Amino acid sequence: MTRRADNGGRRGARGAAAAVFACLGAIAAAHAEDGYIRGTLDWQGATRGYLLSVPPDSGTAPLPLVIALHGAGGDGGSFAAETRLGAAANARKMLVVFPDGTEAAPRRRLWNARFCCGAAITAGIDDIGFVGALIDHLAAERPVDRGRIYATGMSNGGMLVYELAATHPDWFAAIAPVASAIGGTLRSGEGYLINAPGEPVPVMMLHGRKDSFVLFDGGASPVLHFPNHWKTSVADALSFWAAADGCAPEPQASEPVPGTLRRVEYPGCQAGSEVVLWEIEQGDHEWPAVNFPSPAGPISAAAEILRFFAAHSRE
Repeated sequence: MTRRADNGGRRGARGAAAAVFACLGAIAAAHAEDGYIRGTLDWQGATRGYLLSVPPDSGTAPLPLVIALHGAGGDGGSFAAETRLGAAANARKMLVVFPDGTEAAPRRRLWNARFCCGAAITAGIDDIGFVGALIDHLAAERPVDRGRIYATGMSNGGMLVYELAATHPDWFAAIAPVASAIGGTLRSGEGYLINAPGEPVPVMMLHGRKDSFVLFDGGASPVLHFPNHWKTSVADALSFWAAADGCAPEPQASEPVPGTLRRVEYPGCQAGSEVVLWEIEQGDHEWPAVNFPSPAGPISAAAEILRFFAAHSRE
């Protein structure tokens, strides 16, 4: 399926980020490390790192780009190792970038998703602007297909993915948040919900029913002991994106792997978009360890996410 992009609007949004990026400057990728290219980008007075996975023998044609955002307390390197998205993306000739959030402690980084998390919120970090600048930086370094830019993230990273797609739907061909929420309680105690995007965005959610940090049914986690940590439910995210994408009101549910995986999908979405949920019956707050069904046999969560991405384009 495809989505048509408003190229004029895209150039305006990207141009604004590019202007900020040009003012701040960038430090080019320095060297390869463990099969990844390590690079840095200056943003709001700090140097932020990233790892970039580039498919071997990728040639000179523009490639799809996947933004992969770690969870709270992680970093780009640990997320690359945990998800194995880079290896899965090589087969599809996709670039994957694993950026670092704001450092709260050595090798413990966070994203500002408004209602989560910690030091990134306190410091007022503009992580939406950072991701826009990172896209421009990478596109200046190598050919990137602007019609096939995607985002996935875990927990706090997935919350930022939701925020990014809601704020700049013209940047992304599809998103796939994992163990995330579309809203929650601000530090002030007020409730917060992302704004509806101005155009449809294909969304695939992955969430464990036994998640003890970002509860499947919403609410305050029993294992977190700081105030104002209530989060919205998976059902809230489904209904939000089904409405934003103009889908039919009633979802279709199936159980492709009985007792392990349940799939919920809204049909009839506008502009070739989709809204899909994978419920992981025994899944906790973790990158999915189960295999997903495919015509070629069981595949990893990384491969399933990239399969979903490959089905969507802004061209």
